[in-house]
Amino acid sequence: MSDQQGWTYTSDAGTYDVGRFTDEGKSAFVLIIETDKEIQQARKTLAKLEMAAQGFNAAVLQQLTDDMLVEEEATEEPVQSDSHEI
Repeated sequence: MSDQQGWTYTSDAGTYDVGRFTDEGKSAFVLIIETDKEIQQARKTLAKLEMAAQGFNAAVLQQLTDDMLVEEEATEEPVQSDSHEI
């Protein structure tokens, strides 16, 4: 795993040389980098999907006409009673 030569890992306690990590530590470091890349990609995908949804909504809104409106039925409100019957 000589890929990490010159790489550093920073925590609250200080900055560490990744090249001196144990094999397990080096593997975990690589997984941190890979996971971070996946998170960044997921954020990009989410942004694309949100923009696509906005575009689809705009397309739907543009084609709406008044004759497409549905009459909403009046909903009956529950009758409130002052009765304390059991």
